[in-house]
Amino acid sequence: MTFDMGVLLETQRLLLRPFEEGDAADVLAASHDPEILRWMPWAPAQTAETALAWCVTHAHADPTLGVNFAVVAGDRFAGTVGLGRTDWADGRVEVGYWIAPWARRKGYAVEATRAAAAYAFEKGLHRVELLAAVGNLASQGVAAKAGFTREGVLREAMVIPAGRVDAVLFSLLESELT
Repeated sequence: MTFDMGVLLETQRLLLRPFEEGDAADVLAASHDPEILRWMPWAPAQTAETALAWCVTHAHADPTLGVNFAVVAGDRFAGTVGLGRTDWADGRVEVGYWIAPWARRKGYAVEATRAAAAYAFEKGLHRVELLAAVGNLASQGVAAKAGFTREGVLREAMVIPAGRVDAVLFSLLESELT
């Protein structure tokens, strides 16, 4: 099994598309945001070169393992959503996301997460998991609003710039995506 290369997903307000070279400046700018610096382990070391490498190479890695989408609202880069840690045999995948500061509190993360989950189910996966740091209440709110069920806390299961932290595990089953 594999995800499709070059796939486009559309929601009511968003386009989820493959990353492009032109997204690098927006990725770099977002990496300087205090909230992204707080939660994303890659952000403190982000440079123009690493942002470009992400957009043209790493975001398009092995489609058997995952897929990453640039989230576009109107004609503006709003963030990213991706599916990774895919286990085709067990039918599960993990979804992750971040949203640029200007695009927060508009429901874009919820909308993009649900679209990515729907795509995972279309590809035959049974379960979409989402991990959020215990202290990241905004991300936990996205999970809840997207219809995910909180299952429990995984001890020291996530690395953020400050170190290892506990993570809340959420999941969504295909039958729950309405």
